[in-house]
Amino acid sequence: MALNKEIWASDIQTLLLPDNSFVTKGTDYSVFADNSKIHIPVEYGSVNTEVDRKVLPGTVTKSDDTERVIVMHHYTTDPVRIFNPEDVELSYDKRQVITKKIADSLNTKIAESALQELLKKGEWNGTDILADLRSIAKQFDMGDYPETDRYVLLSAESYSALLKKLTDNQTNAFLSVANAETGVIGQIFGLNIMKRSTLGQTKATAVAWHKRDYIYALSPVETFASENDPTFYGTVLSASARFGCWCPENEPQETGD
Repeated sequence: MALNKEIWASDIQTLLLPDNSFVTKGTDYSVFADNSKIHIPVEYGSVNTEVDRKVLPGTVTKSDDTERVIVMHHYTTDPVRIFNPEDVELSYDKRQVITKKIADSLNTKIAESALQELLKKGEWNGTDILADLRSIAKQFDMGDYPETDRYVLLSAESYSALLKKLTDNQTNAFLSVANAETGVIGQIFGLNIMKRSTLGQTKATAVAWHKRDYIYALSPVETFASENDPTFYGTVLSASARFGCWCPENEPQETGD
């Protein structure tokens, strides 16, 4: 019985970029992605509006439409040996054990890349996390950002420090909007707070961004199989996916294959 790679790819795909991950808190441009790049339509310039126009004709504005091309990185997993693949493939539960391991590995690497891009956009490393959050909220207000979709990712240490700063009433209000499905653990000053064990190899205590300023794309998953491999005495399976992300103020790096 030949391994059905489409089933395995579909199972892995559904587990990538879960809704409760900070990686998904941006604008999904997957539909603009080809095999290795994201093609983002960009329009420069603006259109003037007059009130009670007195002079005709109006000035013609030239629209200089172009596109931004972002390279997508290629993520490939190490091969996994599947013992008795016929039995595993026919059982969703048994298949999930393997596909979850593969998806978790891909999600971990993708999250690391997304975090590095977001840190370029809004890294904070003050000594008072509550004061930092006030400053972040003010910065969003000064930039006329929408009241919704403002996100802050805290390290576990910063989250603990924040809770110590809040009064009982503030803590209750903060936790009352927690939503496990979206990964938001609380809200303060209009900021949706999320948490991660660490913020990578950095001294940052928080990273802040708005949904409109973070763009990402994920390609379909590909699976590769070597059936009845004599070296490993069974079928060997690996998977790959392409992921790219960009914050408009950060210049994309032409890396990857």
